Order: sequence, then C-alpha cells, then structure tokens
Amino acid sequence: LVIMDEVEGADKRLRSWLRRAGRPTNYGKKYGAVQSEEDDDDIAVGSLQPGEASGKVGTVMKIARRCRRAMCATFAGCAVLAGIALLVYAYINSAPDDLSFVTIGDWGCGPENCAVPKFAPEGYHHAGENTRNVAEQMAATAKAIGSKFVLALGDNFYWRGVQSATDPLWKSVWEDRFSQESLQTPWYAILGNHDHYGNPEAQIDFSRQGLDCKEFEHCPARWTLPRYWYSVVQPSSLKNFDVQFVFIDTVILSEGSSRALAEEKQQLGVLSKEDMARWDAWAKEMVLMERLQMEWLEATLNASTADWLIVVGHYPVFSGGEHGNTPELQEKVRPLLEKYNVDAYLGGHDHTLQMLRNNGVHYFVSGSGSFNGQYAPIPESLFGSIDCGFMAHRIMPDRMDVSIIDKHGKTLYRSFVKRKRNRARGGVAGELVQDEKEWKLTADKIYKIF
Repeated sequence: LVIMDEVEGADKRLRSWLRRAGRPTNYGKKYGAVQSEEDDDDIAVGSLQPGEASGKVGTVMKIARRCRRAMCATFAGCAVLAGIALLVYAYINSAPDDLSFVTIGDWGCGPENCAVPKFAPEGYHHAGENTRNVAEQMAATAKAIGSKFVLALGDNFYWRGVQSATDPLWKSVWEDRFSQESLQTPWYAILGNHDHYGNPEAQIDFSRQGLDCKEFEHCPARWTLPRYWYSVVQPSSLKNFDVQFVFIDTVILSEGSSRALAEEKQQLGVLSKEDMARWDAWAKEMVLMERLQMEWLEATLNASTADWLIVVGHYPVFSGGEHGNTPELQEKVRPLLEKYNVDAYLGGHDHTLQMLRNNGVHYFVSGSGSFNGQYAPIPESLFGSIDCGFMAHRIMPDRMDVSIIDKHGKTLYRSFVKRKRNRARGGVAGELVQDEKEWKLTADKIYKIF
C-alpha cells in the first residue's frame, strides 16, 4: 500500500508538471499512466470502461492539436499577406510617376495617294513605304514606353486632305497603317496646310461624330479633333502632376505664309485655279478666326494651372528646314510662349526632325513621317536630321525626356527639357478645355464654312 501510494503520488506530481508545461497528460499506457478526472472535466471516467476513457481523451487531444495547427496556419497566412502588402506598397512608391506619348507630323501617305513625278526630289519618291516603316517603329516604341496617346501634328492626308468624313483615305492612310495595338490610344490631331487644301471640316466631323468607332470599331474613338483649336489636360500615371496641351491652327494664324504655300502648290499642280479661288474665299473667314483664336490662346495660357504647359501647332516657330521660320508665329505666338512660361512648342511642316531652343522655350519639329526634306542649322538649332521618323516623349515631375527615332528604330538624338512651371495642378484626365460661351457665339461663322 505504501508503494502504491508513492506511485500514485508520483503520477499526480508528473501530471501536474505536464499540465503546467502545456503537455498532454495521457502519455500512454506503457508508462503506467492512469486516467483521472483531473485530466478531462467533460468526461466522467467512472462511467466509462477503461479502454473507452483512454480513447475519448486521445480524441480530444487530437482536436486540440488540430486547432493549434489551424491557428498557426492562420497566423502564417496573415504574415504572408502583410508581407505582400508591404511589397505592393514599396512598389507603388518606387514606380515612376510619368506621362509618355509619341509625336508624328506630315505622315499622310498611304500606298497610292503620294505619287510624284520623276523630277521630284529624291526624298519624295518613297513616301508610302516610309510611312509604313515609321508606323511600325512608332508602334514598337509606343509599346516599350507605355505611350498613352499620339500627337498628330498636321498634314494628316496628302495632297489635298480628305473630301468627306467617309473619304477612303481614312482607311488606306490611317486605319491600315496605324492599326497596331500600342497605337489604339487617343490621337490628338491638328490641321496642316495640306489638310486645309481639302475639307478640314471633314476631319472635325469625323471626330465629332465618332466615326472611328462606327466605321472601324475602335471604341472609344481614337481620332480627337473637336474643332480648329482646343486644349486637353492629361494627368501623370500617379496623378501627382499634370500636363496641358494647347492645340492651335497655325494655318489660320499665318494667312500670309499659308497663301504663299498655296500658290507654290498651284505651280506644282497640286492645286487648281478653282482650289485657289476657294482658298481666297476661305481667307476672308480666316481673318475673323485668327482674331478669335489669338484671344482664346492668350486666355487659355494665362488661365492654365498645369504643372507642364505645351503648345502644339503645324507650322514651326523656328526651323532649319526647307520652309524655315514662320514670321507670323514669331510675331504673334512666340511672345505668348515666353510670357506664360510655356515649356515647349511641338510642330511639323518641315520634313525634318529637329530640336531647338530660344529664350527659355524648347522647340521641336517632327515633320518627317513620310518625306525627307532639307536641313541647315540656324542659331537656335540643337539637332537636326532629314531622316524619316518620329519622336517619343516621357514627362516626369521635373523633366521631359525626348528621343528622336528614325524609321529603322535607331535613336538619332536624345535630350531633356527641365520644367519651368511650379503651379498647383489642375484639370481632369483628358479634359477638353474650352469656352462654350465663345463657341456658341462664333460656331455658325466658323464651323460650317464648306
């Protein structure tokens, strides 16, 4: 009896130690363990057979162990999710805040509409092929930089624009050539002098009626040309800064230069006497439109609260190309660019790729989407080339990187522009900036000329 009392006492002391240590007390028959009521408050051991008591307690302990494992797995899952959240947060904060796009000018050649006589300059003989190659390389670059939109800098359709909103050139020149997925983004277009030789209203109608979506099933429609001049605000990828693009019609602002170009085209056989008569009639409307546009331009630049401010027009302000500087723009537009801290002016017209700088404003000429022109540097020149190509732009909070790329995908020149403006951001993504009151007063005069 003494020995049994000592065994039972030792057994109780062992169980008590196991309980304090968090270990199971049913440590197995082979060690002489005896089940007691202290081990399981929910089971009356006296009412069970010896084998049943041991089995029930074992089941309870298995459930407890499974619960512990489930809790550990839950905590581990939470830890993994927390880690993933931290990685995502770190990635977002390290991701670049930028806005990328491509620009192309004087690109309106399809497979057949740009035929020239044998005596034409060499750079005009392979325009359709040049445009196709430029389109392919521009699409590849647009994909690489994550381009958000395209700026089409005028002379969108050679030689005499389009005649209607359903002109076959919409398909052969634009849809068939620029169908790549990376170019299925908004195309912000302006009109060039060759577009004015046709029916410029047709390009506006194509935009206003959403015919890109209806005819070619690009929904939402890509082609954006709501009027002769307009403005758009675009945000950066993380919406920490914005860029305002102000699109102007330089053909209207430069009536003298435009008239001289039209006479030149008549001598080359591009325009007929009837075309010139029509142009002269149209010039009377241009006088009113020029005044309205200049008032709108200064008001828009003055009211801008964008971090970046860029003006886009067909004719260049400065150029070392075949047409040279545009006197009317130097007289009227250039002072406003300087007065309102415009960061850059983007243009085309001369069939070249150029970067220039004057009095704090950067000027770009991207006008070789189809043809090879002529180039001779001027005092404002930083770079110039007659190779067919386009430009790629990446705007960041404090700088804009610009790459000039030829039709083979070779980067000819790379530079950057420092931001000049430090004003509060404003505007909405892709918002068309306009003065509706002004347009209601003048729409009847300037919208349906033809």
